[in-house]
Amino acid sequence: MDFKQLQENWNNDKESRKPNSEYINSIYNKIKKKQQENFFFYYGTILILMITCIGISLFFYYVAPVKHLLSRIGAGLMISGLIVRICIEIISIGKARKINELDDILKTTENTAKFHSYRKFIHEIIAPIIITLYTVGFFMITPEFSIYLQKWQVILMNISYVIIGIILFFVIRKGVQKEMKKLKEISDIKNDLENS
Repeated sequence: MDFKQLQENWNNDKESRKPNSEYINSIYNKIKKKQQENFFFYYGTILILMITCIGISLFFYYVAPVKHLLSRIGAGLMISGLIVRICIEIISIGKARKINELDDILKTTENTAKFHSYRKFIHEIIAPIIITLYTVGFFMITPEFSIYLQKWQVILMNISYVIIGIILFFVIRKGVQKEMKKLKEISDIKNDLENS
């Protein structure tokens, strides 16, 4: 009799701790919304990088074809950096799509955590390397530009690059922080769902 009562209490307690379907649906809707916002960020980044890459390529091909080896290497670094970054964003979209909120909660939480680590690695390690190579490439082109442009124009171009770079750094940093916050929130929501 005592064992039956204990088993009944256990089953009742288990039932009372099961999240209801409305609660689960609201959590899935939150997750879906945050994931859609991140996809918008990824596609926006790809679009901006592609426009920049095409613009720079056309500039070096039609407007200012670089002739010196150092300048060509510089232009190659700039364009290659953009292409690598575009590929990274495309890979990120593929990885993000593999995280299915309808999978087993434990697996989904684990995949989200891995994706969060991947994006963090991209933003903290890979992106700074690409930006550094892009900047080195830009300044490798400067000597050739100084042949065709006046000294003040070259100085203005270099100062403009630094100012635009600083502004872009803060704009990109804000977007990255927003993305990291959303990924953390998704991971926290999934952990809460798993623990409930």
